[in-house]
Amino acid sequence: MSTIKKLLVIIFIIPISTGLFSQDVHFSQFRETPTLLNPGATALDRDVRIILNYKDQWRSVASPYKTFAFSGEMAIGKKKNKNSYLGIGVNVFSDKSGDSQMGLTVGSLNISAIIKTGENSKLGIGLMGGFGQRSVNYNQLRWENQYQNGNFESTNPTLEPNGSTNYTLPDAAAGIAWTYGKGEKYISANNGIQATIGVGAHHFGFQKYSFYKNTAEKLFTKFVAHANLAIGIPNSSFIIAPGLMYTLQGPSKEILVGSMFKYVMSESSKYTGNKKGSSIGIGIDYRLGDAAIATLLYEFSSFGIGVSYDVNVSKLKTVSSARGGFEIALRFVAPNPFNTNANKARI
Repeated sequence: MSTIKKLLVIIFIIPISTGLFSQDVHFSQFRETPTLLNPGATALDRDVRIILNYKDQWRSVASPYKTFAFSGEMAIGKKKNKNSYLGIGVNVFSDKSGDSQMGLTVGSLNISAIIKTGENSKLGIGLMGGFGQRSVNYNQLRWENQYQNGNFESTNPTLEPNGSTNYTLPDAAAGIAWTYGKGEKYISANNGIQATIGVGAHHFGFQKYSFYKNTAEKLFTKFVAHANLAIGIPNSSFIIAPGLMYTLQGPSKEILVGSMFKYVMSESSKYTGNKKGSSIGIGIDYRLGDAAIATLLYEFSSFGIGVSYDVNVSKLKTVSSARGGFEIALRFVAPNPFNTNANKARI
């Protein structure tokens, strides 16, 4: 495929197939990006949580789109006899796209107020604030005017106006989330249930979105709704964990729905801690109109690793050969989700 054809594919087919005309990027393993989706989820269901995410996308079409994220969060002032506490967190996000290496790097802080709403439930209300930088390398782009008689010559003038190569921007978000857990071992075994739902809003329409100074283009406010449920099947070691994420950003929307199916191979020893709990899970998710996503998740004690792959099913499959993106997520949480006493104490 020629360079011009690849450029046309990127400009026209990818946005149409994904329905994402805005430039916010996303991870397919949305269960592993709780504080990126909603600052209200900060320290809501774990005292400590650290997650690393990496995504490599569209390598089969053009230069790959690479996305990296780090999030860390912890509970502050949480005591057994208190009905409220605070959560704090930090997020770092970086994305590089295409031949021009169009990039976005954002660092932000989260703070949340967590309130117990019942014996088995909590409500989190959170805010996020931060700053970022967008950048682009015009030297890596090729334009029609640089082709003469079918040959490309980089010294030929592009006759295209260039904007700035980088600019800084503020960012903000707010959200609310609610979690519920019932059953002696509702995280890791067969007789319980856990549910989390929430909504968040990002950018609030004030974030600049152009490398050209004399434009008023802004990034649309993004609204996110998400829900996760984990149900232990009685008298078995299996857990069904369906999930849903819906985003709306200007004229664009994304719906991602599916489920994880987990098998608990062992639980942590109750008293000595010498035996470490573990589980393995398979996930099937579908991003409407875009991709089917297969995920393999392994959890051992406080650690988890998830690997997924997007199989493109949109119009882009004619040039992508149905290949989409590889993604990996690494997670650490405390308390240990396989420890019965710790799970009872998390609410």
